[in-house]
Amino acid sequence: MPGAERPIGPRAATALLLVEGYCALAVEMIALRALVPVAGQSVAVTGIVVTAFLAALALGYRAGGGFEGDTREKVARNLAAAAAWSALWLSRFGVALAFEATGALAPLAQVAVYAVLGVGPVAYLLAQAVVLLVASAGPETAPGKAGAAFAASTLGNVAGGLATALVVMQHVGVAGAVALVAGLLVAAALAAWERPGWRLWAAGVVAAGAAGANLALERNAYVLTTAHADYAIEADADGARHLRVNGQNASREDGAGTGHAYVEWIEDRVYAAAPAGSPARVLVIGAGGFTFGRGRPRDTAELVFVDVDPRLAPVADAFLAPARRRGRYAAMDGRAYLLRHAGAFDAIVLDAYADRTATPAHLLTREFFALARSRLSGDGTLYVNLIVAPEPDRLSTRADRTLRSVFAACRAEELGESSRWRNRVYACPRTALDGDAAVYSDASGRAGIDAARAGRSRVRLRSLHGAPHAP
Repeated sequence: MPGAERPIGPRAATALLLVEGYCALAVEMIALRALVPVAGQSVAVTGIVVTAFLAALALGYRAGGGFEGDTREKVARNLAAAAAWSALWLSRFGVALAFEATGALAPLAQVAVYAVLGVGPVAYLLAQAVVLLVASAGPETAPGKAGAAFAASTLGNVAGGLATALVVMQHVGVAGAVALVAGLLVAAALAAWERPGWRLWAAGVVAAGAAGANLALERNAYVLTTAHADYAIEADADGARHLRVNGQNASREDGAGTGHAYVEWIEDRVYAAAPAGSPARVLVIGAGGFTFGRGRPRDTAELVFVDVDPRLAPVADAFLAPARRRGRYAAMDGRAYLLRHAGAFDAIVLDAYADRTATPAHLLTREFFALARSRLSGDGTLYVNLIVAPEPDRLSTRADRTLRSVFAACRAEELGESSRWRNRVYACPRTALDGDAAVYSDASGRAGIDAARAGRSRVRLRSLHGAPHAP
């Protein structure tokens, strides 16, 4: 009869489910990437986002199963609303607004609020659409329809996860990935809705406006955005240029090769200890702008830079222009590189960051430091740059303890203003006492034995070099 709902055909339903599946997982991937500059990369952040997403899916499936009404219109409305919501809350200004509004909360609580309110509604709307499309999908039997619908949605998930992480964000940028998701959802809503009303047009306007503003913001603020990082190049009052990676001041270049104070501190020691007659083999984990070794004799060190982003090299070329990069570059995780390369380095420099202050967690473990030690030459040294707060906290205290559990003779130097975040730089040479966990106690005479051994060593030194100075 006139005005009756026209059912969605199997082919159209399959197409809508593929688009829904693609966009659902793309939203999850983009949300995790959008959180990197404000919350970093960690198992905790990923777990919160994934959990909130799955919980919203469950609620959406349940709500979709109980819906009674015009299925076609409901599917179209959900797709349109998901387009507007994702374009707004996955944008840079949406993430900034969410974290500004929740600034009084603990960092992980901020992530949870964003995951529930910013990402969860999209998962809920799309899950409802999946259940509503079951009736239009596949064979006639109920199990066959459900199987066909969820198979199509899952295939879309596979495509969304792979394409978003490996292609779209890497080559079009984060804002481009958001715009693609919003555009696909609006197009799917138009295809599903036979008589588009003001709600669909309003959602389309919001999605287009938010996605367009996000694209403009990203283009103006960054020289490049990828699946791994946002890159910006800035100049200071002294004419030096700075490369910012996810908001962190990663590298400094002034034309003379002078870098940040902590980089100069490490370079002084690396180049002073270079073996005579041959260049030092130096591995830098966390390439930044490839400035390590600038201003130093070129033939004194062979540099290998390692970082996760395959598109970092052209960013560094733009940052250093017209100078040329030194050394070789391997686009892979630093720990993975050490596992795959057994060569001995005279120096390994750990200077990698997931966000402004946090070293990636898998590069702060006892196992990683032991792996790094195994890749040092007999008298090689591991250098580590940590950004620490003015007062001791769990992360810096436990990172220090972990590092010293592997290296016995670490020297630490703090550079920067005492009232602000500053660099704590470690130089940890490989020694025979590395890993020694013995402590002195009243129940053991070990202290006296070691003191006697040290005394005999001093006697031998006195006989060879004369009396030592008193401590």
